[in-house]
Order: sequence, then C-alpha cells, then structure tokens
Amino acid sequence: MSDSKLKLLVVDDDEMLRAFYSAVLSFGYEVFTAASGEEAIDTFSMIQPEIILLDIEMGGMDGYTTCEKLREFTDVPIIFATALTTMEEHLRAYEAGGDDLMTKPLAPDIVLCKVALAISKRHERNSLQQEKDSMQKMAMNFLSTMGEGGILLNFVRSSLSCRSFDELADKLVIALQEFGLQGSFIIRFDNLDLFRTTHGEATGLERSILDKSRDMGRIFQFRQNMVVNYEQISIVVTGLPLAEEDRVGRVRDNLAILAETAEAFCENVEMRKASVARAENMQVALYEASKTIAVVKGRQQQLLMDVRVLLNELTGKIEDSYSWLGTSKVQEDAISESMNGSVQKIIDVLATGSQTNILLENIIKVLTESEKGKEVELF
Repeated sequence: MSDSKLKLLVVDDDEMLRAFYSAVLSFGYEVFTAASGEEAIDTFSMIQPEIILLDIEMGGMDGYTTCEKLREFTDVPIIFATALTTMEEHLRAYEAGGDDLMTKPLAPDIVLCKVALAISKRHERNSLQQEKDSMQKMAMNFLSTMGEGGILLNFVRSSLSCRSFDELADKLVIALQEFGLQGSFIIRFDNLDLFRTTHGEATGLERSILDKSRDMGRIFQFRQNMVVNYEQISIVVTGLPLAEEDRVGRVRDNLAILAETAEAFCENVEMRKASVARAENMQVALYEASKTIAVVKGRQQQLLMDVRVLLNELTGKIEDSYSWLGTSKVQEDAISESMNGSVQKIIDVLATGSQTNILLENIIKVLTESEKGKEVELF
C-alpha cells in the first residue's frame, strides 16, 4: 500500500464485517483490522492510525470499554458501529468518547462519508489548535516583550541620577537579574576596571574573560554564553536557553540595548563627576574670597579710622599755628574751611572702598546661597 494513504483501524469480532470494511475503504486508506478490544489497543500503538471504526457488541471487552481505554492516550476520531438503535445506547457511545456512530446494516456510501467527514473535522480541529497555539505564543511573546521593555525603561530612569560608577553598576546588576539572566560585566573608567556579577564576587576566570572580551566584536555567542561589548562596558551572560530561539533572540537584543544605554550613562557619570569637582573648586574659591573680603574690610575700616585721627591731628596743628603766623580772623576761617573740605573729600574716597566690599559680599552670598537649603546643582 502507498505510504501516502491514511491509516485506518477497523475493530470488529465479525470476520465478514472486517472484510466488508477492507473492501470499501482500501482504495482510499491503508486498512488495519483487529478482532477484539484488547487487540485494538495493541495494534494502535504499533500503527498509530488516523481514525478508528469500532464495533460496540463484541465478546470480551465491548466497544464502550475499548473506547474509554483508547481515550486515555489518543484523541483520534472513533466511529462506533452498532445494531442498537435506542437513545440510551447512542448516548452511552458519546459518553465513552465516540465522535460519531453508524447503525447496522452498513451502507458503503455512508461508511465512506462518515470516515471522510471525521478525518476532515480532525484536520480542521488540529489546524485551529495550531492557530490557537500560535496566537498564544505570539501573545506570550508580546507580554514578555512589554515586560522586558519595562525593565529597560526602569534602568534608564534609575540610572539618570547616578553620580558614580558604583551606582551605575548596581543598577545594571538589578536590570540583569530582572531579565532573569546570570552573568558578569566590567565598567572601564579612569584607567580602572570595575567588575560586577549577578551572583556575588567576580571570580578570577570571570575577570579574565571580561578582560579579553573587548576583542570579541560587538556581539559574540559561544554555545550558552553571549558577550556584548562597548568601549567602556562589556557584559557576559551564561546559561542561554538554546532550545528557545525566540528567547535567545530577545536576550541578544535586550543585552545590546542595555549595554549601549549603560555606555551612554558612563559619559553622564563622568560629566557629573567633573561638575562635582568644579562645584567643589568653586566652593573653595568662594570661601577664600569671603575670607579675603573680610580681611580687606577690616583693614579698610582700620585705615579709615587711622586717617581720621591723622587728619584731626593735622587740623589741630594748623589751627594752633595761627597765633604765630599773624593771620587775621578772616584768613583763619578761610584756611579752616578749605582744609575741612579737603579732609571730608579724603574720608569720602575711603568710604567708597567700604561700599565696594558690601557689593562683593552680596555677590558671594548669591553664589553660595542654596535654594531652600539644598545644594546648588551645577549639572
């Protein structure tokens, strides 16, 4: 018989009926026969038929019991054949797991039609199940992708505020763990190497692999291991589920995005560190300027006091000399008025320096004053 024919199993203890089935169905199917329920079960496991024609009234194990036992391990269509016509017997056939029923005496056309219809329904059912499985798989992949996208988004959000490479490494460990991945990574900065793993301290072997990983290209896979490289970041993941091609593909894509994002945040951390250094230098400079202004202010106030004393002494000496200069009262008043005007001008010039100090103090106060008591953000 042709290998392209569907296999059909006829189960009937009547030899004549078995011959009848073979004659009717052998042109379109590869027909196998069994004379009892026990033989049917044994034969099924050997030939794996597409459909079973099963007699109800048989000696030994009847058709109902045979069907129930077959249903324990197969869902192929089973068509009962019986001379019984009561509703009770027909319902019992369906309860046992039958898909259809033919009443005896059997007509060849009915047999052919019933068999063809049962096989068609099975193929349609299988097709619908495959489509359902495919849709479920797509839905699961979609949900997985959505969840993985959320992990990446959380990594971006949490890493925006990182001020050190240690903080960034902590965020990267969390992201890998949320992806359900095991592995290790290296962050290169300032001629230093920061090693981290998802499972504790990096071993010597892990460090060695990470050291050499940058020469493996952007993405490299070896058996269950995958390496993703960027200038400052290298990630090594182990234990890939090779049997799940879709999962491995998503791991590769997510790792590439994760590594590229972490690489960008390395630059962000470096800029923050530079900004912190500039802020610290500015704080030192402002502190020194404040101290200098305080010193200058003190010296200027002392200078103003000293000049006032000296000018008063000078004024007194000049007025004391009027008696021996022989000046008139009018001349003395004119000299005193002119001298007092010059003295006031000198004092006014010195006082201008004090006003300049006040302006400088206000500038420093504005620069050092924090908003609501918080540290001024320079980056």
